[in-house]
Amino acid sequence: MCGLAGVIFGKKRRRVEEREHLAWLFTRLLLLSEERGPHATGAAWLDADGGHRLFKRPVTAERFVTDKAFSELLASMDNRATLLLGHTRWRTRGDERVNCNNHPIRAGEVIGTH
Repeated sequence: MCGLAGVIFGKKRRRVEEREHLAWLFTRLLLLSEERGPHATGAAWLDADGGHRLFKRPVTAERFVTDKAFSELLASMDNRATLLLGHTRWRTRGDERVNCNNHPIRAGEVIGTH
């Protein structure tokens, strides 16, 4: 069992305050998903140009959202951002300390979770 979280921005240009509110909402969704996956947490944002930022760690969501790199990920969002994607992992196979086992995963041009 894992937890999934996401916010779709769409193509609408958003004010800084709106993006900050959506980042806060996404953070809350990750925290609420922690009980479904306490072994690792990850997040990605994707932009309209096909670019992305990805951050994942073998920690609970509570620790993850206080990490400076997570704050930097959210602060880097601009009006090109179209989607925030999050995952809290319940370990089944693969050691969560090996970060490539954690989600979101990147396979070529695809970023996803399951």
